Amino acid sequence: MIRWVFVESNTTGSGAIALGMVRARGDEVTFVTRDRARYPFLDGVPVIAAETNDQSSLAASVRPLAPDAIVTFSTFYVATVAELAASLGLRFLDPRAAATCHDKIAARRALRAAGLPGPRFREVASAGEAARVAGEVAYPCVMKPPTSSGSTGVRRIEHQRDFREHYTRLTASAVNERGQAQPALVLVEELLDGPEFSVEALTFGRGDTRIVGITRKHVSAPPWFVEMGHDFPADLPDAERRAIEAHVLRALDEVGVDFGPTHTELRLTPQGPVIVEINPRLAGGMIPELVRLATGVDLIDAYLRMLVGDDVHLDATRRRRAAIRFLTAPRPGRLASLPSCDDLHARPGVDAIEVTARVGSHVVPPRDSAHRLGYVICDRPERADEVLAEMVGRLQLE
Repeated sequence: MIRWVFVESNTTGSGAIALGMVRARGDEVTFVTRDRARYPFLDGVPVIAAETNDQSSLAASVRPLAPDAIVTFSTFYVATVAELAASLGLRFLDPRAAATCHDKIAARRALRAAGLPGPRFREVASAGEAARVAGEVAYPCVMKPPTSSGSTGVRRIEHQRDFREHYTRLTASAVNERGQAQPALVLVEELLDGPEFSVEALTFGRGDTRIVGITRKHVSAPPWFVEMGHDFPADLPDAERRAIEAHVLRALDEVGVDFGPTHTELRLTPQGPVIVEINPRLAGGMIPELVRLATGVDLIDAYLRMLVGDDVHLDATRRRRAAIRFLTAPRPGRLASLPSCDDLHARPGVDAIEVTARVGSHVVPPRDSAHRLGYVICDRPERADEVLAEMVGRLQLE
């Protein structure tokens, strides 16, 4: 029996699925968190309350458990768990690589130092500097927090007024959504032109990475960059696919990735692929489920097996397509009722439909992934688009 420790998690998707997997196998699992109420899937799971934002406190809580494996499914704790795993001699990503990937500015520096193409970028660390840089950059540009996730705070900036206002908005709080300290620092980047993709991969050692596939991403209209859907595998000419794969493999090696999953986002510009960010974790947005439906490869199961040294098999057992589209509100309002989707779920080619919003909640057009109200997964992108349009038409807003 394997003794697992889960440190925090995302609130839906891979974390809950992984927890269910290890429990179903009869393994022993303990969940460590600073906020149990955040997770609705912990019934029957031993939970330890700990200050997971403090490395010493977390280590003091975990060491007595003598875990065989430790994992997190929250992007905010990958670097923390990497340090803890290294101190315990457990399999995990190298702490330096985890820290570099989590900090978008550090990742930009590393990729630039390696000679890889990237957008021009600036770091802005004060209101005075923001006022100065606002008059120097080329518009439109992109402003984002350097250590956030889920498209939170990522915005296209059209002019100086927007620049100063969004900097003020991003730096208004001294802590992020997980209560972690965040400096008054933002990343300003050149706007990249071209369709967006992500590369889903598993690394078994430095320079030993297996690419599972490439995802086509659909993002919202400006000024925000919310992911509104994914297609897997992306429909790409062989030359573009090979260029993307080679680019990502080199980038992962340059930032020191030596173990575990990565979800690397990029734009395919007229000059070739350019990396947007390297996430040292499994993809969110139900992409692992799309991979499973399309290929039969279960990335969550594969990662869990890697962590305990079991054999991992990544050969596809089926070849099909899968697409997800996210339900969002077309306008602000109060959700009067949930749309009935039983008839939609029964249609050929529909794999799953989920409405996650609650009746009575205030909804707005999406600014980040937290504004999603549900999703539909289908066997073809065009079918997913059609079903999503009907779901949006059934939303009752007051």
